[in-house]
Amino acid sequence: MSVALIFQRMLMLLAMMGLGYIGYKVKWIDDYSYSKLSAVVVNIFNPALVINGALTATAVGGTDFSVVKENMVFIGIYFSISILISIPIARILAKNDQQKIALQLMTIFSNVGFMGIPVISGIYGKEAIIYVTFYILGYNLLLYTLGTSIAQKSLPKEQRKSSLSSLLNVGTICAVVSMFIFFFGIKAGETVGTFFDYVGNATIPLSMMVIGASVAKMPIREIFKGIRVYVFSFIKLLLIPITMSFLFRPFAKNDMIFGIFILMFSMPVGSIITMLIEEYGGDESYSSRSIIITTLLSIVTIPIVVMFL
Repeated sequence: MSVALIFQRMLMLLAMMGLGYIGYKVKWIDDYSYSKLSAVVVNIFNPALVINGALTATAVGGTDFSVVKENMVFIGIYFSISILISIPIARILAKNDQQKIALQLMTIFSNVGFMGIPVISGIYGKEAIIYVTFYILGYNLLLYTLGTSIAQKSLPKEQRKSSLSSLLNVGTICAVVSMFIFFFGIKAGETVGTFFDYVGNATIPLSMMVIGASVAKMPIREIFKGIRVYVFSFIKLLLIPITMSFLFRPFAKNDMIFGIFILMFSMPVGSIITMLIEEYGGDESYSSRSIIITTLLSIVTIPIVVMFL
């Protein structure tokens, strides 16, 4: 794996965060626009990114179904384990209910897209990206169902939506549409594909700018203090993926699919979590700190995890 590739990704993320940080400090972004921008990312740009991922995967085509089947099995295991271990991690490391919500979301939803795609393609080549797309589709389906359900716990009970109504949102609909597009091999015209490509790609810089603005609200010394966030980072970035590597190696048939499975566990916290928490009135500063720290530490931890593949 190219360490330089990962380092370049980190610099891009940090630079985008820096734009949001500066924007907030010079008053281009205020508290009102910060909140609205978060909602736009969650409900417009990120759903477009999901559909674009499905269209891209359909355009690639020519995939071995047996390999796809194994990938789907590992995806089910990946999300099941992530959900299960999020509960004890949140209970042990959280100081309050707001942090419990954030820790659960941060454990379940890693940066499988923006970080996952370049890391996987750097190791296994561009042909492996289609398998990452399945993780992204599962990620977004869970994000707008289980993720919103967890995030809503920060709201008073009377303001929470029912579990059924929380399913009916733009993100869920787009995730379902994306799976329909992929499994039925639907190909869009160049204009449609370009539209979703342009709109979806806006997710990355805007989400990182929102995180940067969130950081700007905090004194810089607050970002890196506190032992608990480093304990969480160690568990998430090293302990879990290395443990999974030993546990599931005997069941792997395809080395590439198994490698993708383990590397998904080693990704830093997904940037969309801050926007989701902000939309439902949670502690977005805590998640923003964790995103920054896990992203920085992943420069070192991902190469270590690769040694165990």
